[in-house]
Amino acid sequence: MRVYDKPIIVKRLSDNGTWQPWRMLHAFVNKTKDSTSSLTFEVRYTSALREIFSYLEEFIIVYRGDVYLIEDYDDFMEQHLTIRLKATILRLGKFFADVTILRKIKTQDDEGFNDQTEKTVETVRCYHESRQGTTLWKNLAAFAEATDLFQIKKPADYELSRAYLLESGGERFEILNIERIKGHDLYLQIIAKCITGAVS
Repeated sequence: MRVYDKPIIVKRLSDNGTWQPWRMLHAFVNKTKDSTSSLTFEVRYTSALREIFSYLEEFIIVYRGDVYLIEDYDDFMEQHLTIRLKATILRLGKFFADVTILRKIKTQDDEGFNDQTEKTVETVRCYHESRQGTTLWKNLAAFAEATDLFQIKKPADYELSRAYLLESGGERFEILNIERIKGHDLYLQIIAKCITGAVS
């Protein structure tokens, strides 16, 4: 007999790009057969949960402090008795490295020739991973030029963009893409390309 006694929070992506609590539910939680990082959350059916089926990417599950990305919605034979939500845990990497954020500044000399310099903005702790054959990188196949991935805490005083460079381990990186990490609104994931050696 199923016991629906595990509290979960379903969050929905708001218009301002943050994840807000949407429903607090009690679930029967079970590990999936094909993955050690995925769980199945079975909850009693309500018509409101149909929203998850229609807009899967807009919802996440928070369970025991961890964030889970919903991958599948199953209303068995459309009987409207229970809903099974298969979800995979989303973890932040350990922030063991340092990365320096540089601002690209365009200048013009006395003869009217354009030049570019870099100004150090700040050095922060980060998670840094070089390209490898993991599931994460397979999901980033659109960024064929990418060589490295960084995770950092979102800067409080400025909006990070492609107008910046990164420097870590004596190498510089061009930013290809920046996005908030789902469920972790205060953190950014940066896809970058190594472009040069040590900063002089």
